Amino acid sequence: MGDLSRQEAAGRVTRRLRRPEERKFALTLVNQTLENLAEIDKIIAEVAENWDLSRMAVIDKNTLRLGVAEILFCGVPAKVAINEAIEVAKKFSTENSGRFVNGILDKVARMKRALRNDI
Repeated sequence: MGDLSRQEAAGRVTRRLRRPEERKFALTLVNQTLENLAEIDKIIAEVAENWDLSRMAVIDKNTLRLGVAEILFCGVPAKVAINEAIEVAKKFSTENSGRFVNGILDKVARMKRALRNDI
């Protein structure tokens, strides 16, 4: 959905998800990710030592963005967000993506309190 406007993305989520609770969570996740994208990217760049955002695989970068949003802005328990992100990365990206995503999101989770205070 990277090239879609916020309204187009929300429309796609609404059409594809049938259960109201899933729809509500997905819309919250999309909105929180987009509203906090600059801060999320800054956090990922700080935590991902020796990795420039522009060099990350698109799937990995967007999976990380959603995972950070879940952990910091959506109230999803870190373990749940990390496990879901790892599964997405393994399924849709490279062989090493699961470990990469796990490492970054684990650091974010451990720094959650300090990061929330800085936001």
